[in-house]
Amino acid sequence: MPNHYRYYANFFRSVPDGLLRRLVRKRCQGYSNIRPFLAGRSGLEIGGPSRLFADDHLIPAYGICGSIDACNFSEDNLWSDSVDYKKFGSQLRTRFVAEACDLNGISDGTYDFVLASHVLEHTANPLRALQEWKRVLVDGGMLLLVLPHKDGTFDRYRPFTSFEHLVADFASNVSEDDLTHLEEIVSLHDLSQDPPAGSRDEFRSRCLQNASIRAMHHHVFSPGVLSRMMERTDMRVLSLSIERPFHIVIAAVKAPLGK
Repeated sequence: MPNHYRYYANFFRSVPDGLLRRLVRKRCQGYSNIRPFLAGRSGLEIGGPSRLFADDHLIPAYGICGSIDACNFSEDNLWSDSVDYKKFGSQLRTRFVAEACDLNGISDGTYDFVLASHVLEHTANPLRALQEWKRVLVDGGMLLLVLPHKDGTFDRYRPFTSFEHLVADFASNVSEDDLTHLEEIVSLHDLSQDPPAGSRDEFRSRCLQNASIRAMHHHVFSPGVLSRMMERTDMRVLSLSIERPFHIVIAAVKAPLGK
C-alpha cells in the first residue's frame, strides 16, 4: 500500500490557514452558539433564499427553524425567482416586497431572528437597514449577516468603507439611488472575478441603473467596522468570523430595552 502521509502533509502545509479550516470544518465558526437562536424559531430573511443557509452548507437555518418569511425589494430581481423560493422548504410562510431600510408592512418585535446573506453591501444606507432589521426582532432575537470578505471577491482592490462615512450616510438619510461611490466602484471592480459584469463600459452602464437592479456594492466592510455598526445599533455581538475565501459572518443579539 503506498504511503500517502507525506503527500497530504505537504498539501495541508501549502493551504492557507483560513482555507484549511474551511476544508475540514463544514459549519461557520460559532455555529454552536448561533444554532439555538434558529432552532424551532420564526424568522425573516432579507434578500433570500441563500444556499449558505441550506442544511448542507455554512450556516444551516432553513431545515431547523420553525418558520421563515422572505423579503425582497422586488418580485423580479437578479437574485431570486419563483423556483428559488422552493429552497426554503415547507418552513416558508409569507413573501414580502419591501425595501431593506423600510419594512413598513412588518410590526415591531415580530421575529426571533433575521437573516441576510450578501445583502448589506448592496444597501446604500446600511446603518438604517440595521436599525430596521433590529426593529422587527423580539428582545433577545438574533441578527445573522453574511458579507463578502473583500480579499476573495471582485471588491479586493477597493478600500474599506470608513465607519464615519456610514454614520454620515445615515445622518443624510441616503437612499437607494445614491451613486456616491460610482467612480471608485467602476475603476476598482475586478472584472476578472465578475464575468457577468461584461466590459468596463457595460459594468458602468449597469451601475447607473442600480436603483432598479441593485447589483452594485455600495460599501466594503471590514470586521472592525461591522462590530462598530452593531455597537451603534445597540446590538451585542455574539460571534464574528472570517470564513475564507469569500465570507464574513457576524451574529448579534438584540438586548432588552435598558440593558
